[in-house]
Amino acid sequence: MAYLYECEVFHAADIRVRWGINEGEGLGLPAQLCAGDIYALERDATPRTLHLRMAEPITLAQDETGDGVVTVHAELRLMSSDGELLPAMLIEAGATLYLLPLSPMRADTGYALIGMDEDSPALRMSELVMGCFGPGTRITMGDGQLIPVEDLAPGMEVRTRDHGAQPLRWVGKLTKRAHGSFAPVIFPPGLLGNLGPLTLGPLQRIFLYQRGEDRLGSRAEVLVQAQYLVDGQRVLQREGGFATHFSLAFDNHQIIYAEGIPVESLLVSRASVARLPEELASVLAARFPGLNQRAHFAQELPGGPMTEDLRAALLQPKEK
Repeated sequence: MAYLYECEVFHAADIRVRWGINEGEGLGLPAQLCAGDIYALERDATPRTLHLRMAEPITLAQDETGDGVVTVHAELRLMSSDGELLPAMLIEAGATLYLLPLSPMRADTGYALIGMDEDSPALRMSELVMGCFGPGTRITMGDGQLIPVEDLAPGMEVRTRDHGAQPLRWVGKLTKRAHGSFAPVIFPPGLLGNLGPLTLGPLQRIFLYQRGEDRLGSRAEVLVQAQYLVDGQRVLQREGGFATHFSLAFDNHQIIYAEGIPVESLLVSRASVARLPEELASVLAARFPGLNQRAHFAQELPGGPMTEDLRAALLQPKEK
């Protein structure tokens, strides 16, 4: 039976171009969109709840008008005026165009369209994994011990960056072919200051600190996905065969330590759970009925191709 997912979307007509080539027009299909246009959600816009059956193809549930196929037209990357990245899915359901934000979208705030992906397999929302670790990656416990992620169990206390020792609420395990968003990224010992080999899912975000004035983005703290640090020499992504991924969730979203490096726990929200495979999503929906965790406040670097200079700056050891 397909997993039923409830999400909040906004009518595309309620998201209008405040400045740019399409000024005054509502959000349209990919062929109509122009990079650089600045969109804003109308102040009085109200979200609509959709119930999606997360199978192939994704469809509206029985209680939705038409019970039709949901078309995912593109994944959009929007950047707010104060530098926050807003990934969102442009979808069509019941002959109506909607925007499904994957992070909170603020009304009356300008968002510049900085990227659009119409062809990525990531558009299959039910097949993405975020916040996962490979076997052998050691997690720092509340008492300072380092325990391999495969040996963790709910109830064990894990050290967090901001809230001390916190009990694990859920440990997820999934084995799939090591391809695309399931191909693990491997950091050798010491590259990031990590104590041992660090194996992460490509969408796992690493919490990096920046010192001095020469910063990437506007803040001292940034979150960057592991996949963007792959350089083919020091940081490798293993394709082929099968890979096992472990996901860790707490009562609240946390920054934890993997091989001594701060990384995110799994963010349990309506948006993030919709992007997980059905095997994990159905369990999480039952364990976390509220699905309302808030992400850690740190700037996420824009997705897309990363230059050698940008990657080198992120991997460069920082002086203590």
